[in-house]
Amino acid sequence: MAGSGAGKSILLGQWAERRGAVLVQAEELPAEVPPDALVVVDGVERLEVGGAGWGWVVARVGVVPLVLSGREPIPVAAVDRLGSGHLAFGEDETYQVLAAALADAAGADRLAPDLHLLTGGWPGLVGLAAAWLARVPQAERAGSLRQLARVDGGLQEHLVGALVGVLDAGERELVRRLAYLPAVDAGRADVLGLAEEWGAVPPLVVPARAEKEAFVVPEPLRKTIQQRLPLAEPERQALLEAFQGM
Repeated sequence: MAGSGAGKSILLGQWAERRGAVLVQAEELPAEVPPDALVVVDGVERLEVGGAGWGWVVARVGVVPLVLSGREPIPVAAVDRLGSGHLAFGEDETYQVLAAALADAAGADRLAPDLHLLTGGWPGLVGLAAAWLARVPQAERAGSLRQLARVDGGLQEHLVGALVGVLDAGERELVRRLAYLPAVDAGRADVLGLAEEWGAVPPLVVPARAEKEAFVVPEPLRKTIQQRLPLAEPERQALLEAFQGM
């Protein structure tokens, strides 16, 4: 935080450039940012709590590293909106997420230190990795986890692809279609032919916050899922038209 005339913008720009960070202004938030990039948001005091801009920030906290900068303290209401679950995990919290996913406390205890190191404790990455490891045969988990250290490119994209690859066919089709739709409830799922596998496939399909008993693919994961599980254009158009016609 720094007041007007303190040279904050120049210093912030230099700091971001040295670290290869993406520097964006609160009024010009981009639709997408490179996976795993350090993102610096300047002018956060100008974002309306509960508005679209603050929603953009909330959607990316815990998914990509964020630095929030402004001339005023971040409002208490905004900090509350983030919630503790969006902050970086400690190693014990990473262990707890992994233990819950694996239903294997001893196995999670062996894997959690490496998982925490590889993900930096970012909740979005921990959740993706834990869900993926839970579907990998127990004897292969340690070796599979070690392979993450050799990933070339965005870890989030890799983990989404790895998790999609171990879903069963019905779950994969549900994720594939929901990635192109807003929140969908059970009634709409039935009309769209998705009812057989309807439900959460965390963290790829999660309960929608705004709509009761509806599920949605989180916004930061949509583009990657669409790339990994593309719909042909006629199929995509038919799906959207069917949804809009309900």
